[in-house]
Amino acid sequence: MQSEKMKLTFLGTRGSVPVAGKEYETYGGATSCIRVLADKEEIYLDAGSGIVRAIPEEDTNLTILLSHLHLDHVQGLSFFPALTQADRPIIIYAEPRSGLSAQETIDRLFAPPIWPIMISDYSADVTFLPLPETLSLGEVQVSAMGSCHPGGSTIYRLTYGGASFVYATDFEHVEAKVKELIAFSEGADLLIYDGQYAEAEYERQKGYGHSTASVGARIASAAHVKKLVITHHDPGHDDSWFARMEKEYPQIAFAKDREEIIL
Repeated sequence: MQSEKMKLTFLGTRGSVPVAGKEYETYGGATSCIRVLADKEEIYLDAGSGIVRAIPEEDTNLTILLSHLHLDHVQGLSFFPALTQADRPIIIYAEPRSGLSAQETIDRLFAPPIWPIMISDYSADVTFLPLPETLSLGEVQVSAMGSCHPGGSTIYRLTYGGASFVYATDFEHVEAKVKELIAFSEGADLLIYDGQYAEAEYERQKGYGHSTASVGARIASAAHVKKLVITHHDPGHDDSWFARMEKEYPQIAFAKDREEIIL
């Protein structure tokens, strides 16, 4: 029987670089990766170090949607468990960046002498494709918009069974793009937003391609989004930092390690 719900799991919540230790246990230390299950579709948003911990279902259609190709969003790909499953089809969608296709970029990263084998050498059947204007993954409808981030990035909206969510990581809140993101997110059930910096931190980090939780709250409110979750946590922010943030912004949720959301 077809499930009418989407199940999201935060496998990686951290931005820039992985971190480890007891002080990161609650809000996570692995870099960006969210798993989405919707009937027979198993979709991964980004392939940061969090994807290493994935346990792929046996009979699902596997797809990876990459926001962009910066290291913290692809560094876990070579350890994605499904790569070792013989002839398992895996489709990876990503926009070309800096004149290179996603496969050309990944082949530069995962190849000797940096890595002993290439992604194409694994047992799975991996296909890299550029992101089309419209994309349907089974009954999951995928739409996209360009983000504001050095080198470019993609924001995704996934819709299934009457519910939808927006994945807006690596986004800097220049006003024109804020207006576009508000329109893109209109009426979504969930906005997953890059709030890497506190307000004071952002003033020192303008141009790095990231945002703040308070801007995320403004966008969510203007777009009539039901729930906001902040992700792409700065590596310098430990669990005690988030405890303080939750007191300061009680209306905002900050993504936790392995947190599950059902839409």
